[in-house]
Amino acid sequence: MKLFLSIVIGMTILSCKSQTKTDLLSLKPDSDISAIAAQDKELKKDMDPNLGLASLTTKKLDGYAIGDVKLSTYDYPNGNVSDYSSLSIFVNSKETTNYLGFNYSSVNQDETKAIIAYLKKTFHTYQQSDTKGSGESFFWDVPKLNAWIFTYQAISTDKNSKNFFSTNFIFVKKGTRMENSSDAKVMTIKDYYKMMYPEVIK
Repeated sequence: MKLFLSIVIGMTILSCKSQTKTDLLSLKPDSDISAIAAQDKELKKDMDPNLGLASLTTKKLDGYAIGDVKLSTYDYPNGNVSDYSSLSIFVNSKETTNYLGFNYSSVNQDETKAIIAYLKKTFHTYQQSDTKGSGESFFWDVPKLNAWIFTYQAISTDKNSKNFFSTNFIFVKKGTRMENSSDAKVMTIKDYYKMMYPEVIK
């Protein structure tokens, strides 16, 4: 009987662990996320090619969420080699793991709609632009999270020449500068996106 109870308890613990989700929006900017990095062996040190921010990157997404939307490991059906969802968690340097935010790049169409709906419902004040067939762009300035949120879409094409949206969700600590710089002369992430999407960020 004791052996049976031990097995049941063990299975329950494992089940709870497997269902644990890291809500990326609930992580506080500047907090130490070394425990997450140690727990998720799939995370690899990387560098965001556009923003120059140090990051921890993975394609295995089943342990993460954005608010109440659970992320799923996903490859677009009949897509090309690069058509998969991925997550980059921004940190303040290559050597440390202080949280600065994330870039979630999604090709999961239903999930994308759910995340945008969640952000609009949760953070009511935002700027929006319809890019006339190429998707939508959004910008949120969220003082209570000390963060900026940028969302933009682009058209991708599968192997059957069918179009679909690739969507980027960027959450970053307010004031963060390109390339993890502390130099006031270096543009902030907001400055960069204002330059890239002047119709969205006024």
